[in-house]
Amino acid sequence: MKKVKLFWLLIFCCSLVDCAKRGIPNGGPKDEEPPFLTYADPSENSTNFKEDRIRLYFNEYIKLKDFRKQLVVSPPIDKSFYTINPQSGASKFIQIDIKEELENNTTYVFNFGESVVDNNEENPFPFFNYVFSTGNFIDSLNISGNIKSSFQRKPEEYISTFLYPIDENFSDSIIYKGSPNYVASTLDSTNFKMTNLKKGKYLLIALKDENSNYKFDPEFEKIGFTSEPLNLPFSDSLELKLFQETIPFKSFKPFIENNNKIGFGFKGNADDVKINILNHPNVQSVITKNKETDTLNYWFKEFKYDSLNFEVLNSNYKKNYSLKFKESEKDSLIITSSIKSTLELYESFKIISNRPLLKIDNDKINIYDKDSVSIPFKVNINNNQFDIDFHFEVLPNDNYIVKLLPNAITDFFESTNDSLNYSFKTKSRADYGTLKLGIANIQEFPVIVHLINDKEDIIREIKLNSYEDPCLFENLKPGNYFVRVIFDTNSNGKWDTGNFLKKIQPEKTFHYDQEITIRSNWILEEKFAIDR
Repeated sequence: MKKVKLFWLLIFCCSLVDCAKRGIPNGGPKDEEPPFLTYADPSENSTNFKEDRIRLYFNEYIKLKDFRKQLVVSPPIDKSFYTINPQSGASKFIQIDIKEELENNTTYVFNFGESVVDNNEENPFPFFNYVFSTGNFIDSLNISGNIKSSFQRKPEEYISTFLYPIDENFSDSIIYKGSPNYVASTLDSTNFKMTNLKKGKYLLIALKDENSNYKFDPEFEKIGFTSEPLNLPFSDSLELKLFQETIPFKSFKPFIENNNKIGFGFKGNADDVKINILNHPNVQSVITKNKETDTLNYWFKEFKYDSLNFEVLNSNYKKNYSLKFKESEKDSLIITSSIKSTLELYESFKIISNRPLLKIDNDKINIYDKDSVSIPFKVNINNNQFDIDFHFEVLPNDNYIVKLLPNAITDFFESTNDSLNYSFKTKSRADYGTLKLGIANIQEFPVIVHLINDKEDIIREIKLNSYEDPCLFENLKPGNYFVRVIFDTNSNGKWDTGNFLKKIQPEKTFHYDQEITIRSNWILEEKFAIDR
């Protein structure tokens, strides 16, 4: 009897477990549908708008994600003139309260980008916007295009496009002081589209608007612009190239680094800058640029002083400074090698000083190979005044010793080196790869070909003056590379940026975006055509 009872008890427990299993919800499929607008008050594309409150209703609970970054109002409205809720939490509607009177006969666009997302899975409502007009019709023209970097391979995100009407009140300075009439954003794409535009003549710019003030700040923002005014309606696709202007030189208050060196912080191009001590005009001095910071170092032969009066100047700038004496430690001459133990076949050996160098005595320098044979060489002080470059034939699978006798190097302060010995080796050619490029459709020479890595560091460069010049990169470390081609229009051997006020576009570039993989002991031939 007990066994029968036990049997039925087990059956009952199993039925409970089975019922419990059937009652567990599995959650169903993941929600991948974005929210959508069900109703707007006032309705979308309303005309003769005079309301001070807008409500936008959705089919499910939504929230605003990064909307301060993504929301673009066109034409711009001062952010103190309106509020948007909810700024946190979930709601089935967005409420816009307008606190100031809007412009007459104007089409307004509230573009939320992808900031409207559902509450659960954060699926975005893509490029949601709400449009209305304070006049009796909605402006309907539009333009579109894409924005590229003028120099970098990778495009930047969240680029704004601004449109300014060219009328009797227009001047180029408006991009620094005024506000655009129309605004759009690329978000995380390179493409832009501006809608609900009015017929007319416009200036179009692209801007990396870092501080979101709708103005161009050339010290830290990148810009792109069309070379010619834009007449709407306009149907062609547009392309803007983003670049950083070279800003005018500006210096900052100097500071004492040691008894022989004064630092001057600066911005802009310091190539032609002079620094003079006004109250001690006969002091021997030299100016160098810090390799790591925007600082000019003024080195001078030590003398006693209570204060120094400086002038910093170039052809377009002049500023005076005073500096009181402050006791500080002196530098001593330190010489280091550019490498540790291995010299790559594509490198040149150099030694680096911490103080400006004055001269080299070649007779006190010797270089030996692995057979202890003295090999010919040349040396020179680099333009930066700190590096000494050694030029000699570097062979694979070899060992080298560089010996400097005392007094081989003399710095600006007449200090000299002690005995210095540097030893290093080279690798086999089989440790490297070779890249041979064939570039078609080069419409103008010269061009500069950059081999860059994924971080856009320049690994090698070759200048081509004609199709007859070989584009051959030898002794490359195995790895992945990209190619950039610069059209060196002014033949100065470097890429030149643009300038908005001077209406100068940056020099053109082309990126071959296919990744090139270099292997050891391998010759790779790669061909491509420039698409312009």
